[in-house]
Amino acid sequence: MNLHHFAVVCSSIENADKFYENILELEKIKNFIIDKDLTEKIFNIPCECRLLLYSNKNFAVEVFIMPDFNEKKPSFEHFCLEVEDKKKFVQKCKSAECDVNIIPKGDFSLTFIKDFDGNMFEIKEIETLS
Repeated sequence: MNLHHFAVVCSSIENADKFYENILELEKIKNFIIDKDLTEKIFNIPCECRLLLYSNKNFAVEVFIMPDFNEKKPSFEHFCLEVEDKKKFVQKCKSAECDVNIIPKGDFSLTFIKDFDGNMFEIKEIETLS
């Protein structure tokens, strides 16, 4: 089984581009409007919505643009991303003023970041077998 895509909500195209293109370095491959009839049939949300699709060779992210979106209430929802250099990636996120939360846990730490609309990502370093 492979992950094909996941979906998040962002409040603006600028926030989405800043995080998914600039920080995650995904390529924006689609930008289109989903009509009200389709959003109601799929999500039971009757509104026209812009959808941006960002991708790399491993997965894609559908970003629904909802200008009235407010940061999510507390939840356990998150996605986990593996990066080659966790320390470098965390620094990139801090430089871009993303919310970074490093939680010490015994001999290691857990790392979580949020995009500019509160979508949360756990960050792990890719483990190499030697």
